[in-house]
Amino acid sequence: MKMKDYIFYLNEKKETLVSPTRKVEVNIDEIMEFDNYYGIERKWITLDNHNSIEKIKRLVIPEKLIMLTTFKTAFNSPLKDYLIYIDFGKYSSKNNSIEFIDLELDIIIKRDLKFVIDDMDELILEYRRKNIQQSDFFNVLEYSTFLINHFEQLGVLNTLKQNLSDESIEWLLNI
Repeated sequence: MKMKDYIFYLNEKKETLVSPTRKVEVNIDEIMEFDNYYGIERKWITLDNHNSIEKIKRLVIPEKLIMLTTFKTAFNSPLKDYLIYIDFGKYSSKNNSIEFIDLELDIIIKRDLKFVIDDMDELILEYRRKNIQQSDFFNVLEYSTFLINHFEQLGVLNTLKQNLSDESIEWLLNI
């Protein structure tokens, strides 16, 4: 299994997703610049699942190991209780494009501000298969532990606002 790979072409306002099952390119409607990272807003495209999503916003943060996503969904969507989806991964940048390789670990923040750690088993499996370098594996574990500890001490939104900015989190949530 190959992990998901996102490439954000900022000048062309395009996002490309390469996964084990597909390659998809979609237009970006809006790009916001924050302190050394970007907000991306785009319409959802119909795939084989999650078709109750209308549009998404992402915070693409090359200095961190995370990408934050929020969704505008239909009322009866199975994802209607999701507030923020945090993907853990690895970034690289060149020629005004940003690549994010999803390293499988996710934290799902629900609308009630509780959170769920998801796909830890996939992170470990990909590490054992040698698809994730040891340094990346331990960096993801360390950063996810840092966030989880702060979520429990300060609350989810306060932690995100302290580690990013009030402005970017408010933008993300205003969907």
